[in-house]
Parts: sequence; structure tokens; C-alpha cells
Amino acid sequence: MRARGVAGAWALLAVCALAASTVCALLLLLGRAPLPAALAASLPGFRSALVLHVSLAVVAWFLCCAAAVWSMAARAPAPRWAWGGPLLAGAGMAAMLAALGGKGAPVLANYVPVLASPLFVGGLLALAGGVLVAAAWAAPQLLRRRRLAPWQAGALWSMLAASLAAGTLLAGLAQLGPAHDTPGYEALAWAPGHLLQFVHILLLMSLWSVLGKGLVGRRTVLALLALGALPLLGVPLIYWSDPVGSPEFRLGFTELMRWASWPAPAALALRLLWSLLRGGRAALRAQLPLLLSLLLFLLGCLLGTLIRGESTMVPAHYHGTVGAVTLAYMALGYRLLPRGAPLAPWRARWQAALYGAGLLTLAGALAWSGALGVPRKTVHAEVLVQHPAYAVAMGLAGVGGLLAVAGAAWFVLNVGSALGAARRRRVAAPLLGGAGASVLAGVLLALWPVPPPTPAQVLASRFEAAVQLLNHRQYEPAAAAWHKVLALAPRLPEAHVNMGFTMIGLQRYPMARDFFASAIELNSGQTNAYFGLALAQDALGDRPGALGAMRSYVHLARADDPFRRRANAAIWEWETERAAQITEIGNQLAGAPNPGKVRH
Repeated sequence: MRARGVAGAWALLAVCALAASTVCALLLLLGRAPLPAALAASLPGFRSALVLHVSLAVVAWFLCCAAAVWSMAARAPAPRWAWGGPLLAGAGMAAMLAALGGKGAPVLANYVPVLASPLFVGGLLALAGGVLVAAAWAAPQLLRRRRLAPWQAGALWSMLAASLAAGTLLAGLAQLGPAHDTPGYEALAWAPGHLLQFVHILLLMSLWSVLGKGLVGRRTVLALLALGALPLLGVPLIYWSDPVGSPEFRLGFTELMRWASWPAPAALALRLLWSLLRGGRAALRAQLPLLLSLLLFLLGCLLGTLIRGESTMVPAHYHGTVGAVTLAYMALGYRLLPRGAPLAPWRARWQAALYGAGLLTLAGALAWSGALGVPRKTVHAEVLVQHPAYAVAMGLAGVGGLLAVAGAAWFVLNVGSALGAARRRRVAAPLLGGAGASVLAGVLLALWPVPPPTPAQVLASRFEAAVQLLNHRQYEPAAAAWHKVLALAPRLPEAHVNMGFTMIGLQRYPMARDFFASAIELNSGQTNAYFGLALAQDALGDRPGALGAMRSYVHLARADDPFRRRANAAIWEWETERAAQITEIGNQLAGAPNPGKVRH
């Protein structure tokens, strides 16, 4: 069996993943749109749809495309066991979709969000296992060759990055064990998630070299690919320096991606862009998908430098870079259509234009709303009502998102119609049937009736939305959100504490003091309430009360509490100031005339 057959199976899975993720994106657009609060609250499964959209669009679609490229790069007969890769990955994707109808809570961990159910997690691991099977077959084929084309060299480097990602996942499981909450899932996915970005970057550069063949010299592309893979040498150093899951460990991978992931692809993008511009309008028209991919990547890099906290600037950044990779895969997909699968050039060109324009608009709108302080991973309806500027920005994001969704759907239709007209019906029929079944399953899952949320779910949703507003210093909206939380749970000490910190942000210190005192009355062991009470007392000029509250915090806080050092520093500072004041008063009294004596 030739490698092209295995690559076609991986392409089938990739198209199915893209189709299903597009359906999930429709729910996200409705949740992000500036709808009235009551209507937005009635949208079913926003967080679950977000998990499925990211997992299918960024994990499944990208990894299946990567496996297809690796299979094409091998250019050798495929053994029977190589077919186990797409079969295992397909079963994993089916399990992930089936988990949407279960009871798994959405865990919005960075890079690899999940539904906390064995079915979803097992499906995700099966998908990863199938992709590793593709790498295990393709890598030896490439290593045996003395001379590789630049795109094949990039594919080989990306397989190395994927293997490192798998190794870091196993190392995390060995040291941390299985995850049971959001911090646990994020700790396990932190290193693999960052390394997957290098997989996608190296493959993006490889695809650019194919789409822009002849625009940049072979040696230049090979040198930039090696430069793009060079940061992988830093991975063992991070593991040797810091324990898995520690803040230093997380910072190491963050800085590795922040400073080392973009120079090589950005240099190649600028070089290709320069060559395209020199070619004039005809070259730009002929290479429109490549042009849009380059622009999206450069925009994503620019927006990445503007990230400050957990706002929508983060998805603005990665919608640019992710869209660049997706456009490149789409353009390559058109070139890989079998003979006898006609497709008018204008359809591919306009589909790329629609998808690229939509993502450029979406990324720009999300960046604007991020600059205004809109938090990510939440439905913003309540904020939008109070801040019309947010509604304009997110409305523009909705328009861009709809254009991008339409472009993705058009790609699926273009490929399906081309294959439908192909002579090789036995190849086209499974692909069309699989893609159609995937879209149908996605629509059915999206429209499946969802039971109304329980009071506990409503409380949890409102609590998280309020926390997001507080974390982004949106104090007035946060205060309104905490009032709604307290209306549902008036005796929840955590809500009183967070309302207290919100009042500190608004400089309403008497109200902050009262909320912290209420939290302590409800739960005398509420440690952070003492910390907040100390801050409020100090702002009100009650230094003895502030000292007493801060000492209580230090007494109750854990030894590894990150705020203990700040609390001890405050105690030392306040006690020093108080001692200085007492000394000054003593000195003044010592130098004052004795009121019992009369001077003559």
C-alpha cells in the first residue's frame, strides 16, 4: 500500500475534525455576540462547545493534518500496522464527540481543554497515540534518505517536537499522577501544549516552502527550519532545572515559546512576503492563500506582544497564528486532490479570501475588546449591557467569526464537491460520507436539547464570571456580578471576600471592611478575609486593627502561601512605623516643659 492511501485517511479525519469544530464555533459566536443577558444565559453548552471547538480545531485538525504531511513525506509503501494510526485516531475523535452528551464538566485548561470524563480523556489519548503511530512509521523512512526536500526536513523536525511533547506528557503523569481539577490538567498539558506549538510552526514553515516554491532558496529554508527547531534543545534544561509543575517550570516553557518560537517563521514570512510583493499583482492573486497565511501569522505575532493578562487579546493572538496554519493546510489540501477531481480556481481563491478576511476581522476585534479589558473564556453579556463599546467590539468579532465559519464550511464543500466529481468513486465516497456524517453529528449534538442548569451550576457560572471581571480590574461590573452571586448564596464566605476586594479596588474601604468582617463571621478560617481586612483597616487609618488582622492571616495561612511574604513584610513595616511614632512621641514628651513646675 502506498503512503498516499494512509495520508488520505488522515486527510479524511482532518476534514471531519474541521467540520465538527465549525459547528461548535457557531455556538461560540452566539455566546460572544452582544445579545441580551437573558438570551445569552439561555444558550446551551457554551463552555462545552468551547472545549470541543478548541480540541477539534487546534488539536485534532492540526494533528491529523500533521500526520497526513508526515505520511506524504515518507514516500514509501505503508505497512499494515501504519493503518492503525488513523483507525486509532478516528476512534478517539468519535469518543471525544460522544463525550459531549455526557456529564463531564468542561475544564478550560490552556492549550488542551478537556471535558472531565474518562470517555473524552481516553479519546484524546487515543488520538495522540494514533498520531504517534504515524510518526513512528514516517520518521525512519526520512532518516534513511541522504537528501531531503526542505518540507521533508521540516516534517522530520516536527516529528522530533511531537515526540518530545509525548515524552513530557509521560513525565508529567509519572511525577504528578492523573489530573482531577483544572490546575491538574493544566500542569500536565503545560509542557506538551507548548511543544505542540513548535510542531505546528515547523510544519507551517514546511507548507510555506511548498506553496511558495521558488520564492526562497533551498538553503535559506533549511537554515530557518533548523533555527526553528533549535529551541527544542532547551527542553531538557528546563526539566533538569525545575520540578514539573512548579512556577519556575511553567515560566521556563512560557519564555521558551515567547522568545524562541517566532523568529524563524517570522523571518521566512517576511522573506516570502517580500518576494510576493516584488512579483506584482499577478503573483499576489495567484498566491492569495499563501499571502493571507503570511499576514495572519505576522498579525498574530504582533498581537502576542500586546498581551497583558487574561483578556481576549490572548485569543486574538492565537486566532491569527492558528488561522495562518489552517489556511496553509487548506491550500495544500487543494493541491492534494486526486486527478479527476476538478475544482475551479476561483472557488479556492475566494474561499481562502473569505476565511482569511474573517480571521483578520476576528483577530482585530478580539484585540480591540482585549484592550478594553474583556476577559477571555466567558460569556460577556452582562458586561456588554453596561459598556456599549464592548458590544461594538464583540459584535465586530461576531461578524469576523461568521465569515471565518463560512470560509471553513466552504472549504469542506469545495473538497467534497471536487471528490464527488472524481473518477475514483471508491476514494471519494468514504471521504464524502465521513465528512457528511461528521457535520450531521455535529449539528445534532449542537441542537440536542440540554436540561436547564441546576442552581449550583448557575451559581458556579456567575461566580466564575465575577472572578474574571475582578481579575481584570473591571471593578464596577464585578461589583454588580458579586451582588448577583450573593443574591443566590448570601452566606457564601468566598463571595463576601471577593466583594471586599472589589470594594478595595473601588476605594470604598468602609464597605470592604464590612464584607471582610462578614466573611470572617461566616467562616472564622477564611484566611484571605483576614488579609483583605488588614488592607481595608490600614486604608482607613486603623493601624492596630490592621496589624491584628494581618497577624491572624499569617497564623492561619499555609507555609507555602505565596502571600505570606507580603504579609510579613507589611507587619514589619507597620510595626517599624508604629515604633518610630512611639519613639517620636516619647522624645517630644521628654523635651516638653514639666507642667508641675512654674517658670519664673
